[in-house]
Amino acid sequence: MPLLLPEGSQLRNRYQIFKVLDASPLRNIYLVQDLHLRGNTWVAKQMLPVGTDGVNMASVRRRFEQEARSLSSLDHPAIPKLLDYFFKDRCFYLIREYIPGTDLRTLLAFEGGNFSEADALRLTQPIAELFGFLMQKKAGPAIFRELSLDSLIITPDGQIKLVDLGFTRLFGKANTLGPVDYASPEQFSGEATDGRTLVYNLGAILYHLISGFNPGESPFNLEPLDFWAPETSSTTLRIVEKALQHKPADRFSSPEELVKHIKKARANIQKGRGRERNQKRDSDTQPLDSPPPLSAWLAVALVLLFLGVGSYAVYEVLTKGIGG
Repeated sequence: MPLLLPEGSQLRNRYQIFKVLDASPLRNIYLVQDLHLRGNTWVAKQMLPVGTDGVNMASVRRRFEQEARSLSSLDHPAIPKLLDYFFKDRCFYLIREYIPGTDLRTLLAFEGGNFSEADALRLTQPIAELFGFLMQKKAGPAIFRELSLDSLIITPDGQIKLVDLGFTRLFGKANTLGPVDYASPEQFSGEATDGRTLVYNLGAILYHLISGFNPGESPFNLEPLDFWAPETSSTTLRIVEKALQHKPADRFSSPEELVKHIKKARANIQKGRGRERNQKRDSDTQPLDSPPPLSAWLAVALVLLFLGVGSYAVYEVLTKGIGG
């Protein structure tokens, strides 16, 4: 485990550690204040290289710097800006933009374990858009390794950010299997991964957000989504079913194609809500003295007719009985 730095200590005589945000065997994360640019607060990520026994540290540093430069070149509103990177006391450091907010795992628990269909689609769409962007930038392996709800932050204004991208397995065995919660079959088997792998990852996330059931608890043996959420629309059910196909060729071809279908599902939900509002508005504004429909008049007429016939029959019986 990297040596945990105490609060108040400094990195490079510039970044003063203000608070420890997280600590784990491979990395520690700190909130730091910039002593050169007063008033600015950043996040410092301290990483301990693993699997480097017998490896030339100079080559490891070159790999680190290469990936850091690649990450710093990514320009997307959902990716925090990388401001600085360096090597100190056998640890690698990243300094990035601080993103206030709540991670998606915590928010999911706060919501009782699952989101409404509409909210789940609203959250999944920008994640899919981001993954499509990263795939175009050939950053796919970094996404596969880091995909978890803990790395997705919802800001106070409702934006979603991917705050932990790359590096976790930079110094260990190269593979594309990180957390297993949303991993596809080909990630387990070590087969080639591409945009269709991300489609599976995204489908698993959407499944989790709506159902409240973590796919990692029963990989590739999931109940249909409507088992958990029977009111889910048929459009969304089809999206999840197709995204979670075991064979990559049977899924959507890319995150971009998935986004198109998510937009359609969201539009259908909005149309449904619009119809409900219009129906409610019509019922609320209907005049109290408006004439009843024709069927109501017909029913009243029939009742009066039967009453009239019945009254006449009674009259006949009574008069005949009295006269006899």
